[in-house]
Amino acid sequence: MSGQVAPAIRLPEDPDLRAVILQAMAAAKPFDPIPAEPTPSVPSPGGRPESARLFSDRACIESNLARKGLWHSGASYGTGIVELIATHDRLGLVERIDPGPPLGGVSFDVLVWVCSRWRELGTPDARHVPFTLAGLADDLGWRRGGGASVELARAVDSLTQATFRARVFNARLREVRIDTFGLLDRWERGERDRPGRPSHPGMLVLGDWLHEQLRRGHLTYVSWRQLRELKGHTARRLLAFLEAERFTGTYRRPVDQALLATLGITASRSFHQRATLRRAAEEVTLATNRYRRVTIEPGLGRDTHLLVAERLRTDHGSPCDAPWQSVR
Repeated sequence: MSGQVAPAIRLPEDPDLRAVILQAMAAAKPFDPIPAEPTPSVPSPGGRPESARLFSDRACIESNLARKGLWHSGASYGTGIVELIATHDRLGLVERIDPGPPLGGVSFDVLVWVCSRWRELGTPDARHVPFTLAGLADDLGWRRGGGASVELARAVDSLTQATFRARVFNARLREVRIDTFGLLDRWERGERDRPGRPSHPGMLVLGDWLHEQLRRGHLTYVSWRQLRELKGHTARRLLAFLEAERFTGTYRRPVDQALLATLGITASRSFHQRATLRRAAEEVTLATNRYRRVTIEPGLGRDTHLLVAERLRTDHGSPCDAPWQSVR
């Protein structure tokens, strides 16, 4: 009867019988669905997870890629076919094993953006990185337009095609070994609004090797603003390389074929090689960063030269450093 309180049911002490009665009572109870509360969206460290733009100056790149000779000098990703030859860089063997175009400065910039945007998602298991060509152009400081979209699309294509066999630090096994790996598995363009179908961003899918390295924290951090202030592609590569090198005091490294391969300097004559490196070093020195000087100096032997880098004496680590990067 309405308004009356139903008498309480006295349950038997026998546990089996008690369980049967409770199950029957639950089945007889009318179903009254309660709408679930929406799960709050936890913002990533850099902004909205669904965004296709960078939200932080704290950029990063997988550390092997900052120290490996996977890149060629110059802005273009190239239109020719890469030479299928093995060389040795700062870490050892590096060999391009696919016949795709060489990876140039634009490809390097795009991969730094990809690694940085993946970190901002705040989801280590995620392999899909939202992106749009227009948003990527904005973050790179490019003017929007058909030409920019075409060039960036080709750069992403080159990163998708590239496959390497190289000596790297394998973060899962915690050892230096020769691995065969790619960088990006595939990518999709975003779509604009259409009748009955809303717009959505595109996506980049990280390759297995790159994703495993990133999720295990094998990163080198660099300021996106400081990187973009450098106009030369070799200068950007040099800054990322120096950030990946761990040293205290003054850094000295012979200017040999291994270093030139690491920085992607492919000029045939040694004079032109040193000139390219010297211009990059001067640009890093004049820019706003934590390096007091980066120079090319004569070595002790005949026709030998050194890359010399000195950080500011008051340097306590870049604001974009991970804890273990602060002192090198």
